[in-house]
Amino acid sequence: MIRETIINVVPSDDDHHRLVIAIEKSDDERSRLVMRQETRSENVGWFVQSRVAILPEQVAGLKIALSTNQTCQMQSPPKETSPIPAILNFRDALAAAAS
Repeated sequence: MIRETIINVVPSDDDHHRLVIAIEKSDDERSRLVMRQETRSENVGWFVQSRVAILPEQVAGLKIALSTNQTCQMQSPPKETSPIPAILNFRDALAAAAS
């Protein structure tokens, strides 16, 4: 059986996505840090989209990477202002690839 301790829940700009950071401990007392990207659905509630388990020997490297000056100065990318999504025309792409 795996026991979990949630360290932090980082919300996103909307109310339907979040990042969960937790420590999982197995029956043999081995523990690991886990980061989960979760999405909320009205019918299901919160569910995991993706999950990354970080080995104990990787935690120090992750901590160093997240605490550098460059990371601290990171800003959110500008939001798209165009309401129309980019559309790839596959017929043109196939014709260009065949040339």
